[in-house]
Amino acid sequence: MKSVPIVSLFVMVAVPSILGQSQTRATKPPKEVVEQFWKFETEGGRLTPEGWRKAAIFFLHPNPILQKKTIAVISRKYEYSVDERWINGNEAEIANGCFDLGRIDDSLHYTPPDPRYHKTAVLYHLVLTDKHWEIGPDGVTEKEITGPPAWRIKNPEPVLWLTVDTAIRYISEMRDKTKDSTIRKNADQTLTKLKNLH
Repeated sequence: MKSVPIVSLFVMVAVPSILGQSQTRATKPPKEVVEQFWKFETEGGRLTPEGWRKAAIFFLHPNPILQKKTIAVISRKYEYSVDERWINGNEAEIANGCFDLGRIDDSLHYTPPDPRYHKTAVLYHLVLTDKHWEIGPDGVTEKEITGPPAWRIKNPEPVLWLTVDTAIRYISEMRDKTKDSTIRKNADQTLTKLKNLH
């Protein structure tokens, strides 16, 4: 049986005592938050500046918009599993398992996955909090927001997770937009490899 690499996104956070109260019925459970984020993510939600700002709702403190993207390609839609590992008061850990099909860098070059591993697991640590930060229109400025308590992913996600179909669509669009011959060549080679993953 092949081993599974674990990508941990854990950082402890102090939650105000006011949140020690039980969550309301309207509060989405942490597993559902991660499920909704992954649906948004794998369909290309964070590929645009507008989408990146929309994704901030899932996070406690999101990263500024990335200037250079690293894409992790996973198998087809819904071929991943979101599992609740534990909930302890105002903190929770959710594990997301998926089939890793490789990486694509900012030059659209594809790197295959490590053949020693069949599946990758990403650990999300969430907190129940009434505060979060939003990214401004410039993609950098942040503003603290206070509102109803909600489960939010503690650490920002620096990698874009895309299904094969979404990655093919994105690479095709980028290839058609660029005038850089090296990027176009990388894109053509990457598209060939991605289509062979179907």
